[in-house]
Amino acid sequence: METGDVLVIDLFAGPGGLGEGVSSVMAPNGKRPFKIGVSVEKESSAHKTLTTRALYRKLKDVEGGLISYNEYLLGSISREQLFKRYPEQAKEALSETLHQPRALGDDNRIIHDRITELVKRHGNRPKVVIGGPPCQAYSLAGRSRNAGIEDYTAEKDHRNFLYKEYLKVLSIAQPDVFVMENVRGILSAKIDGNIMFPRILKDLRAPGRVTKIATPRYKVFSLVIGANNPKNPEYENSADFLIKSEKYGVPQARHRVIASFY
Repeated sequence: METGDVLVIDLFAGPGGLGEGVSSVMAPNGKRPFKIGVSVEKESSAHKTLTTRALYRKLKDVEGGLISYNEYLLGSISREQLFKRYPEQAKEALSETLHQPRALGDDNRIIHDRITELVKRHGNRPKVVIGGPPCQAYSLAGRSRNAGIEDYTAEKDHRNFLYKEYLKVLSIAQPDVFVMENVRGILSAKIDGNIMFPRILKDLRAPGRVTKIATPRYKVFSLVIGANNPKNPEYENSADFLIKSEKYGVPQARHRVIASFY
């Protein structure tokens, strides 16, 4: 594959961790096929980091670009000076992150229009959607805090249903592959006494059931169990989606739920 052959749509991007990983993948021919077209994030400080790193990726291909970026890291020049030094790349970076913090659900017209434009321009080449809906409603710590809020009910917490914004984007982009990430607590989070995760998987397999837009059906795969395992993709054991980073050479006991679909 050639550089930029695969369009990446990054949702609930935070400071860009998933995007950093995907965009750094190198094919056997030395090309980087994954190119981020848009990253969506609503929190201002995370969005600032997201945009700065978008500029960094673009400066890799500019003579002296990484030298300037290192000057910024060392404090020799300011972020503002770095962006002014490379106006064309800065404009592209700002466009990639929609110029300012944007929230799925609140800014859908802007977000959906941009994704529609990118998909149309990309044509029949591969597309990937990545992202993890906000975890505060699912995490054990967040649920503990919520339990102390008078009259709190999970059924009325809109954060529990932000994954449906992900479904809307899937119906627009109709990607070849998508990956959803979240905290371990999503495996035990409940609505109306029922664990949510099986319901979320069901909706992700067939986004059109929720969005009412004709959308391909997807198969779900675990990154823990091999694709050729007879359990994959029909398993329903939630533990099959839990990745324990310490088992993969990461010096940190960080556990995340990651499900991939194609």
